[in-house]
Amino acid sequence: MIFIARHNSGRDVTRGHRPTPSARCLLPAAFCLLLSALSLLSVGCSTVGQDKRVRVTFWHGMESGINNQILQSKIDEFNRRHPDIFIDAQIYGAADQLGPKLDAAVAGKTPPDLLWWAPAFFPKYAEAGALRSVDDFIRSDAEFDRADIYDFLWEMGSFEGSIYTTPFSANNLGMYYNKRMFAEAGINQPPQDWDQFRNATQRLTRGDVHGFQVPIGKAEWTVWTWQCLLWQAGGELLTEDKQAAAFNSSAGVAALDFWKSLLADGTAVFSETDAGYKTDDFLAGRVPMTINGPWNYPSLKNQTTIDVGVFPLPHRERAATNIGGESLFLFKSNPITERAAWEFMKFVMTPDFQVDWAIGTGYLPVSKSAAMNPKYQEFLAANPFMKVYNDQMPTGRTRPSIPQYPALSATLGKYLEAALYNKYSSQEALDRAAAEVNRLLQ
Repeated sequence: MIFIARHNSGRDVTRGHRPTPSARCLLPAAFCLLLSALSLLSVGCSTVGQDKRVRVTFWHGMESGINNQILQSKIDEFNRRHPDIFIDAQIYGAADQLGPKLDAAVAGKTPPDLLWWAPAFFPKYAEAGALRSVDDFIRSDAEFDRADIYDFLWEMGSFEGSIYTTPFSANNLGMYYNKRMFAEAGINQPPQDWDQFRNATQRLTRGDVHGFQVPIGKAEWTVWTWQCLLWQAGGELLTEDKQAAAFNSSAGVAALDFWKSLLADGTAVFSETDAGYKTDDFLAGRVPMTINGPWNYPSLKNQTTIDVGVFPLPHRERAATNIGGESLFLFKSNPITERAAWEFMKFVMTPDFQVDWAIGTGYLPVSKSAAMNPKYQEFLAANPFMKVYNDQMPTGRTRPSIPQYPALSATLGKYLEAALYNKYSSQEALDRAAAEVNRLLQ
């Protein structure tokens, strides 16, 4: 999928329309002059096609049909507003499976110009020198207000004092539940802590129905979800200096044992392997509760099979959820393409994009102005499902911005899966994972 079989725009960028002499360049004047000069060169530059537009290849993993349509409509809007730039959107497939494919593209010097992916994975490519820092763009662009973007999102995109990614969207994890099945089980209030949650799974389990779906598999979804329980139990993923594993603590054992105990007493069942984010079993009524995010809002809103609700993740020692969302990675190419890509990155962070994107897809806005926009506030008031995620943001935690995180996640995922399959006790699995992670970190 790295070579991208699907081309979303349906437009041939090498034989597209040629702008008329009156076409107005919407980029900074110096950039337009540079673009004009380069377009006169007969060296076959791959960045500027025959139609003189700067072509920016943009890889994303938007698998939802509804969300992909909304994204493409906003890309089309950007392309209309910027006649000198063409954002060429291409789907790379499942985000959890991107790592090896992107590694191959970077090694072969064929990465995209822009990439949509979870920010936890960028430090590896920043350390390798494949990414372009956006610090200069932020400082020199008078139109851009950095302070409007939430600080924790800048932190997620920072590595060794420089910013390498810009936020595209935000989200966190909550608990979907089947309102009808809750009522039939006599559960009047969603569970707020682990004990209440265990009691709810017992009351909801009957016949082929299991109260909860435990995510299984080695991929990031399982690790990302389990981290919430680790934090809820009072634990941490790494030591404060990020030099050693800290998850093999009593809190880590309690978090893993909790899932294992639900599976052991039959009140929980595994998800599809490496696909705990899928909602098939939930929508079919086979599991009344599953951990998931706000991005499914459009499809959940339009289905009529079940009455869906959501509540904050139950806590133990403290409330905690994992902050997610995707960011835009800017790969090194040339000044012309990098500047054009920045124009799109900046467009994505505007209230115009963020409000439409949040209302249409269920993702959360990345800026204060978008979050407080009257149109978005009206949307939240009318949609309690989305308000739960919005209100839960203050309890959110983030994954560490370190180059070793992809390898850390793969290692931890391997041992979480082994423990859930009862190949190891929780303590042994986490100790083995910690030993391997410590070697990675050192």
